[in-house]
Amino acid sequence: MSITASRASPRAIALGAIALAALLGLLVSAPPVAAQRLSVTRALDSELFGRTADFTVYAQGHRLAGDVNAIFALPGERLAFTVADQAPTANVQLDTQGLGSAAQSVDNGFYWQAPRTPGLYPIRLVNRATGGEMRLNVFVQTPFDAGDDTLNGYDIGHYEPVARVKDPHSGPPQALIEVSKATARARVSPHFTIGDFLCHQQPEHWPKYVLIKTALLAKLERIRSALIEAGIDGRGLVVMSGYRTPWYNADIGNTTVYSQHLFGSAADIFVDADNDGEMDDLNADGVISTADAEWLADLVESVTATHPALAGGLSAYPANAYHGPFIHIDVRGIAVRW
Repeated sequence: MSITASRASPRAIALGAIALAALLGLLVSAPPVAAQRLSVTRALDSELFGRTADFTVYAQGHRLAGDVNAIFALPGERLAFTVADQAPTANVQLDTQGLGSAAQSVDNGFYWQAPRTPGLYPIRLVNRATGGEMRLNVFVQTPFDAGDDTLNGYDIGHYEPVARVKDPHSGPPQALIEVSKATARARVSPHFTIGDFLCHQQPEHWPKYVLIKTALLAKLERIRSALIEAGIDGRGLVVMSGYRTPWYNADIGNTTVYSQHLFGSAADIFVDADNDGEMDDLNADGVISTADAEWLADLVESVTATHPALAGGLSAYPANAYHGPFIHIDVRGIAVRW
């Protein structure tokens, strides 16, 4: 299904049904005149899909921009997409590829009800006037009973039964994002894949499960841009540790039962543009040390100073026997540095 929103004359246009041939197979459309094939691999491709979107989108309280973004939804959840920053001549359409059900809203946007079956559902918004498009990789999550300690054989462990005082987002999750070998390559922002955030446990077990906060993705993209502005190759930004299950968090000796990592709100990162597996010499003093992690932490602090909605925890850590120096970032909502 495709729904059109134009500032001049909003209208709805049916483009034909596109059926999901297999969960990770081809999405095949059957319009009346000429058949069009769209493979799921397009949603997983690391290359740009076409012209970068010349508009922004607001969904689930977050601003989305760039060529690809992720949406994390519950089965059957109704999502609202508001299109903004578009030219007066724009003709933006929501192409659902026959997945879920969609309708046009009254505020220059769209509603889309996610399917009830968990999985990856790539949809897109396209400006037909310019060819600019934004891919929305919608991950319909798998419901999770916090009383269980495994999900489809994957060790989750136990979340604390109630949220921490003054932190309503630290309660046990309702659902987790299922990741297969194929969908691990799906991008969740212009420069990061969902596989970047997987917990370092049960390497041979599939499917795996993960949580990622949209704000964390926005923060990482802002950090990457700040690195480039500072003359550093932003492609070297590495997520060393993203989501951790409570089981894994305890297994590595971490006694913090409300760690931001457990809720998809944190990442341990470093910069490795030369691809040698450890932090680069960011401060150009000729050695790799905690000073480079501090340099990166200062850069992150400058990012959150201009984007306070991305405030969170921040700390620089030295090298040890297993890895080089790195920093911890999170999006807990308040600035804390230790």
